Amino acid sequence: MNTHEPTQHNRLWLQRVLAFEQTMNTWGNELFKIPELGFKEIKTREKILSYAKTFGLKLHQDFGVNGFSIQIGEGHPHIGLVAELDALVVPNHPTASIDDHAAHSCGHHLQSVIMLSALGLYNQYRDPKLKGTITLFCVAAEEYINLDYRKTLRDEGKITLYSGKQNLLIENAFKDVDLILSAHTMGSTDQPMIELNSRLSGFIYKKIHFKGLSSHAAVAPHLGINALNAMNLTQNAIAFLRESFEEKDMVRVHLMSSLGGQSVNTVPSHTILEGYVRSINPDSLKQINERINTASHHSALALAASADIEDTPGYLPLIQDELINEVLRPHAEALVGKQGILDHQLSFASGDIGDLSMFKPTIQFGFSGCSGRIHGDDFKMSSSQEALVNPVALCLSVFDDLFHDPSKVTKITQHFKPKITLDDFKKLHKL
Repeated sequence: MNTHEPTQHNRLWLQRVLAFEQTMNTWGNELFKIPELGFKEIKTREKILSYAKTFGLKLHQDFGVNGFSIQIGEGHPHIGLVAELDALVVPNHPTASIDDHAAHSCGHHLQSVIMLSALGLYNQYRDPKLKGTITLFCVAAEEYINLDYRKTLRDEGKITLYSGKQNLLIENAFKDVDLILSAHTMGSTDQPMIELNSRLSGFIYKKIHFKGLSSHAAVAPHLGINALNAMNLTQNAIAFLRESFEEKDMVRVHLMSSLGGQSVNTVPSHTILEGYVRSINPDSLKQINERINTASHHSALALAASADIEDTPGYLPLIQDELINEVLRPHAEALVGKQGILDHQLSFASGDIGDLSMFKPTIQFGFSGCSGRIHGDDFKMSSSQEALVNPVALCLSVFDDLFHDPSKVTKITQHFKPKITLDDFKKLHKL
């Protein structure tokens, strides 16, 4: 039995969404079949802007390769919606693109359909007496991949950082927004569900170059300095560090060798170890990364080698705004029941929505309705009711709630304390 029975408004919004379900399904299927990697979402952009015309909506602001926005209404409260545009590399997925092997195995195509449908339907049926603005930010490049291409874009001055939301933060694109709503697939579940108050980890991307000295591996190994041994010793040192990681900090260190040497008959003079250091605790993330750097330097020195470390700040942890989620809760329970609410989950995964949560009251609710492995070659939508209808109906009920009672938005914004300044964010990224 539901804790919160659907109100008349809940039922009305749900009916309107159900009447639009077939169109949403069509859009979702079309976007699913044109996956594009980050900062390359050209076809995706064209499709979404063409869908917007269904509601009489058009481009509001163009952010170049970082994305674009569509806006309705005026004045405050000002609700920001975020939808991610990009796919990721999954070569064996049935819809994988020929050029980049891109596939929508993280469900970003569903986000675009959800948020555009919510924006358009609300604009179509909203009470004209209610003040308020909703801006949909369709943002590029959430997946932290294809970094060589992104480095080229940065060198050309087209981007500043490697993620779309981070670049929009640098541009101060969210300055007028009071709060931010986003949504993400939960993957496969055994019942209709909505997830509230989940946390995501932050991460640092590492690339460690071990430098030694080449020599004939059989005749004169004593004259060489083995960079592969330096890398292996570092990996062992990191393994010994793991017992000092506290479980509450949810630490993950996952690394791979992207260069193991130059020739099997030569002492390796250059090897590369790269990967992520993750934690849900920003302080822990910094401390553990420093320990790994120390272990890397000293492991290399122990063998007369050297370690050159490239640390790139990835994403900050997602800390959701609980007051916004409490606005969502009754509307979510009206859709899936109390038993369908998953609360306060902690995840090792990361996303640049975490960076937004440092600056603005932000949530990313989860929705069910997909099957297969997230980031896997069998991922797809399995229920449009759960993956499209429920999230859109939830957003519409929340819009209505906040615009009918703007004091809730005032309470949220007054309670929120930014966790980083824009200047400090720029310093973090050495800008």
